[in-house]
Amino acid sequence: MGRHSFGHWLARWLCCAVLGPAGVMPALAAPLQLAMLTPASGSSGGAGFSVRWGTERSALAVNPLVARAGQAITLQVEDADSGAFTLDAGAGAVQRLAAAQWRWTAPGKPGAYTLEVRRADGARMRFTALVTTPRQALRGGALNGYLIGNYPSHPSGQALYRPPEGFIEINARSAELPLTPRLKLGQFVCKQAASGPRYVALRERLPLALEAAMERFARAGIASSGLTVMSGYRTPHYNRQLGDTRFSRHQWGDAADVFIDEDGDGRMDDLNGDRRHDREDARLLFEIMDAAQGEAGWQRFTGGLSAYPPNAYHGAFLHLDTRGVKARW
Repeated sequence: MGRHSFGHWLARWLCCAVLGPAGVMPALAAPLQLAMLTPASGSSGGAGFSVRWGTERSALAVNPLVARAGQAITLQVEDADSGAFTLDAGAGAVQRLAAAQWRWTAPGKPGAYTLEVRRADGARMRFTALVTTPRQALRGGALNGYLIGNYPSHPSGQALYRPPEGFIEINARSAELPLTPRLKLGQFVCKQAASGPRYVALRERLPLALEAAMERFARAGIASSGLTVMSGYRTPHYNRQLGDTRFSRHQWGDAADVFIDEDGDGRMDDLNGDRRHDREDARLLFEIMDAAQGEAGWQRFTGGLSAYPPNAYHGAFLHLDTRGVKARW
């Protein structure tokens, strides 16, 4: 996120209000495709084992998995000697490669599916698998009437700035799907107006990083039941309307502006106990994350960080992104 004028701050606040502090979307069109196994349990935390897929790894009980239609993805239990494992899928094809390794081929139809890795003792890890609509389906910069716009061409030509390969369709049902134990898909939707389904670019690493950030906050004495995502994905069209920086990482689905709101008043809590709601509360979160990014175990979550102050229209918030290189402002 870049620096904004007063009008841009107002626009951001109004856009945040569309989703609301609880991350609830307005009613949208019927689901494109939902193929679920048994409902995910309400428990949070870890699965008791870890799994690696693509460039990601996690020990969370619930995880995001983003795939193209027909894409083959290998899932590997890292601590396979802890028991016997199976992989169940709501749709798509599963091929066992080893005792605790499988290749899942995503269905050919975009939508939301589930995978579940189970250990013989009952421990399980759920994946919310999101099969994207390909970028090639864009017509006039829009998907099914939802305006995406054109991605800016970065002079460096880095892969980091290539347009997303696909977009996740979000409707009233899929918005409620969990990405991690404390984050839902609908929290990352762009706030621009839409009369039908919306589409979002999302990189798996972002919700994984936000969940890891909450763990870090808790270790520092700041416990939270979740995060309010003030701004997640932004279409290039909407980003231009806001007047944000041309290459804002929000457009690529790996950035979020967040705050902790345990009392439900719609603004950052008084985290440092000084009886004020100001930038210092966001700064406290910034310092925790800045310290974490200096550790070897946090290197995959390296990215941008900035603490923003409150104004008449919103409270303080923390910008966090996982662009892969350190950035501060």
